Amino acid sequence: MYVRVEDVKEGNVLLNDVMHKASEPLMAKETVLTNWHIKILKAFLIDEVDVGEGASIGIVTESGTHTDKEKPKADVPVDKKVDFFKSYLQSVEEYKKEFQKWQAGASIDIVKIREITLPLLDEMLIDPEVIREISKYTEKESYCYHHSVATGLLSGAIAAQLNYEKGFIVQAALAGVLADCGMAKISPHILLKETSLTEREKKEVNEHPFLSYKMVKDINLLKPETKLAVFQHHERTDGSGYVNGVKAEKLLPISRIVAIADVFHAMTAERVYRKRQAPFKVLEMFRQDFFGEFDLSVVKALTELFTKLSLGTSVQLSDGGVATILFMKQQNPTRPLVQLEESKDIIDLEKRRDLHIEQVL
Repeated sequence: MYVRVEDVKEGNVLLNDVMHKASEPLMAKETVLTNWHIKILKAFLIDEVDVGEGASIGIVTESGTHTDKEKPKADVPVDKKVDFFKSYLQSVEEYKKEFQKWQAGASIDIVKIREITLPLLDEMLIDPEVIREISKYTEKESYCYHHSVATGLLSGAIAAQLNYEKGFIVQAALAGVLADCGMAKISPHILLKETSLTEREKKEVNEHPFLSYKMVKDINLLKPETKLAVFQHHERTDGSGYVNGVKAEKLLPISRIVAIADVFHAMTAERVYRKRQAPFKVLEMFRQDFFGEFDLSVVKALTELFTKLSLGTSVQLSDGGVATILFMKQQNPTRPLVQLEESKDIIDLEKRRDLHIEQVL
């Protein structure tokens, strides 16, 4: 039954898709309408919708019952997330000890690296949302240790989002953790430098993928493609990367995953000589400024990891304002429809290019 949006009630259920100007529905059939949905319909100037009573198909949102198709996702308890980050910080410390051993000439203890990485990876696969917080915990003085652990977790998360099987996910995570192991062979003076590198120093740093490969090439527990990903993690699909400047056809899927995980964490983490950038802003840069450098399917998977936000999620905008998400857009998920907390104004971030989401609260 079509009714005017002004007369729609919370708990009503859409009987047909609500279409707007895009090819994708603004709101899908069988959506249980809440006050947030009704605000969205009004914001998009929808006059009427085809709805039925929620109770008639077993859906009463106020009483807490839901359809089988849209069961609420249980929130992971806060203490569980605290435990995860305690484990993460401990893993960073353990990785630091291994890195210092490599600096002293020791070979990689792959069993120890697995012990550092895999328990965290398993926890993250249970609750993928924790990956959104990783960059916040990076201490700039210990950046290189955080970066390796975080790149490993990001690589595993992306592989999981792309629906690879568990063995591949594990290998992607290990490739991410070990991608920068060759930095242990770089002059400590360069690693600790707080100002821009000279051309000679940049050239030395750019050798680290080759040095990393030398350190992992004889490890039996790593697959050949994992070792190649360590070597290729600074290559780009358009051939603009290094060491060899190879293009997409020579880049394995695991190499493409580690490459984007490496750059994403580097840009979103606090560093001694550079401020962190907002994850949503960096995701947009992958789609625009870096277009052609990274595999689009991997960019999409990374974007989905960070934009799986439910209606009602609070976010801080780049101007310092706090807003609530009203509607996530499939075609442009980094720029949802939001409502300002203070003024109650509704803003379409797709149109307000001067603003972006700074962080999820």
